Amino acid sequence: MMALHPPKTLYKFPMGAINNPVVVKNITAAGLEELCIDVNILGNLLICFDAESSATVVSAGEEHLLPERIERVERSLVIEGRNMGTYFRHRQKQKILTEVHLPLQTKVNASFMAGVIILNGGEGDVDIKGRFGEVAGITHSKNVNISLGGGDVSLNELSGKASLNISFGSATLGWTELRGTEQVNIHCGFGGVDLLLPSHITPIEEHGGLFKEKKITTPSGTNIHATVGFGGLDVLNWDLEGSDEK
Repeated sequence: MMALHPPKTLYKFPMGAINNPVVVKNITAAGLEELCIDVNILGNLLICFDAESSATVVSAGEEHLLPERIERVERSLVIEGRNMGTYFRHRQKQKILTEVHLPLQTKVNASFMAGVIILNGGEGDVDIKGRFGEVAGITHSKNVNISLGGGDVSLNELSGKASLNISFGSATLGWTELRGTEQVNIHCGFGGVDLLLPSHITPIEEHGGLFKEKKITTPSGTNIHATVGFGGLDVLNWDLEGSDEK
C-alpha cells in the first residue's frame, strides 16, 4: 500500500537540518511524560519521538529570540520564551529553528503567538493552541486537540480522537486506510478543508447554504465530520495502486 506524501513542511525542515546551533540541551529521558511549550514567537519547531536515554533540544537563530528557559521540571520538559517585545524592538533577521527529541509516549502541550510545529511520530496526547501559524506532520496520538486563530493544519493518518478548530485558514488531512478508530471533528470558520481518503470512501452527507458540512462514516466505526463557515470543503480520493488523486 502506498503511503501519503509527508506534508511539505517536513521537507522544508527535515530532521538534522540545524547547523551551528546556539542552544544544545541534553536531558534525562527516563520518566519524562510531557513537553510543555509556552513561547511567544516560536519559529519552526520539529518534534521527533525517538529519544531513548536522553531527550535533546537543539535550537538555532538570533540568540535574543531563542527560548529563555529549557529545563526539566519533574516529569515535564519545559520550553518557555517571552520574546514578543524583543521581536518588535529588534525584528528578526534569521529563521528560528528548534529540534526536540522525546520518548515515544510523551504528551505535547504547546501554546504560542506565532510559529510552526511539526510532529514526526509520537503516541502521547497532543494539545496545541496558537494565534497564528501552522501544525503539520504525522502523529499516532489517540487524542489530538488543535486550535488556531489563523493558520493551517496538515496532518496524515490521524487514528483516534481529534478536534481541530481554525478560525481563519485551512486544514488538509489524509488517510491511506480507515481503521474504524478515527473520531475526527474539523471546524474552519473562514477558509477551506481538504480530506484525502482511500478510493472506496465517499462522504455520506452534505449540507448547502452558508455552512458547508460533510460526514464520512464506515461500518467499522470511523466518524469524520468537517464543517466550513465560508470557503471550500472537498473530499479527494487516493488511488492506492498508483498514489494519484482522483
